[in-house]
Amino acid sequence: MGSVTERATRRGVPALVPPMQPGTVTGDPPTGPDWVVEVAWTGHRCIAYVEPGRRVRLLSGAANSMSAAYPELAEPLLRRSPSGGMVLDGTLVARGEEHAVRPRLIARRTARHRPSEATIRRIPVDFQVADLLWLDGHSTTDLPYADRRALLDALGLTSPPVWATSPLPATEIDTMLAIAEQKGADGLHARHLRGRYHPGGRSRFWLRVPVTRTRQVLVGGWTPADPTRPETVGTLLLGAPVADTPGALHYVGRVGLSLGERRRLADALAEHEQNTTPFVDAVPAAAARHARWARPELVGLAEFSGWIGGGRMRRPFWRGLLEPADVREDGWARPPEPAPAVLDPAVLDSAVPAEPAAEPVADPVPEEQPGPIEPPAQPEQAGAAGEARRLEQHFVYNSLNTIAALIRTDPGRARDLLIGFADLSRAVDRVGGSTLGDELAAVHGYLQLEQARFGRRLRVAVDVAPTLHLIPVIPMQILAAVRDAVQHDIEPQPEGGLLTLAARPVEGGCEVRVTGGAAAARTIRLPS
Repeated sequence: MGSVTERATRRGVPALVPPMQPGTVTGDPPTGPDWVVEVAWTGHRCIAYVEPGRRVRLLSGAANSMSAAYPELAEPLLRRSPSGGMVLDGTLVARGEEHAVRPRLIARRTARHRPSEATIRRIPVDFQVADLLWLDGHSTTDLPYADRRALLDALGLTSPPVWATSPLPATEIDTMLAIAEQKGADGLHARHLRGRYHPGGRSRFWLRVPVTRTRQVLVGGWTPADPTRPETVGTLLLGAPVADTPGALHYVGRVGLSLGERRRLADALAEHEQNTTPFVDAVPAAAARHARWARPELVGLAEFSGWIGGGRMRRPFWRGLLEPADVREDGWARPPEPAPAVLDPAVLDSAVPAEPAAEPVADPVPEEQPGPIEPPAQPEQAGAAGEARRLEQHFVYNSLNTIAALIRTDPGRARDLLIGFADLSRAVDRVGGSTLGDELAAVHGYLQLEQARFGRRLRVAVDVAPTLHLIPVIPMQILAAVRDAVQHDIEPQPEGGLLTLAARPVEGGCEVRVTGGAAAARTIRLPS
């Protein structure tokens, strides 16, 4: 293997590997067989140095320490590290990024040098690992990306808060562009399988592919170029129509205009001026202070790179007005659906940040042996069940990537996995009671998807008599135990293991036992 030229620590892990920077695509994005692509999520660049002395250092792209700001990442990184240490290159993102980018949330976490436990719970983060720079005493920067990626995948970083990204062949770039546009990301990363890692440099074998969107918007007002002359036009206040509410707009952003465009729009805006705002949500104070409101009848095109918090366009650019005949019903700007409420971003701890302290030296925390799982009966237990009903970000993203990758190579299997994913999604969204048979269908869909990733490392045996299928259960109760066994008992083992799910009738109901490998069984007692 090659060697990192920077100064190395006594134990071999380099003290600093300056991060490589991507080039920018200027023409058509690469689509050849030697390229792979993945979504470029919005967050903070992070290089993680995991040293064999059980110490974790997190450095930003500018080599500033972020270790104290993200203490929850130390234990999972140490647990996966070989004895010779490792250096990982990735991005810190606020959890829920698969629904909409959350740059403000990750900024709030970074602003707290030593966050409280409450902040860590309210703003959970994930470290999405994209590259491997050092492994077990050896530099990997001179290896081709394909080899680095194989070594990274072998580490088994598949559980939050640390998980590896899932690139797709560049032949699926249209799929990835659709995912990026849907989720509000503003770009893709394209990597050549033979590309080396150039510390501190910029490579033509790692390219950033911008995602641009052009959508219809309605003009809901403007701000004067000169507040003392309200007839002048400086910026436009843009909105998207509110469904089933004519004349009402969601505010999506403000866009600047060229001098010529200001003159062309001045008369049209004056004709549409009204006294009240058409926006149903708040317009930022800086824009609203001198705003002039307009009837939402002027339709134009705005080009932008993505969505940010609050359903606002990122870096909008005005393309001009549309003729009424050119307006399309399916062409309106639609912000991504909001993410599930995994936190309350408005409620943050008010503790004053502590003085910088020495970076923590963490030891792996031994996992508790699983015990019997009783059916929840109290309100607080029901809340825990609700928490278990969420599908983690990495699982949803990896599942969709796995299915997309199989569409061309094995469409039959891709169809089966898609049906399993649909069964699993229906189980998550199910309202009211469930039966053991319903749970087994969800478990089947989940295990199909996990077996597609784990391959022979995950073996499954299910023994449940059909006569037990109608026994009532709390939704996701069995699936939560199965997921726990896969993630904690089988995934950490290099050779994987056997997942068994068995049910037997007992007095007053039945007993379900879920076992992962050689670990203790999880026992769930179900009343009939």
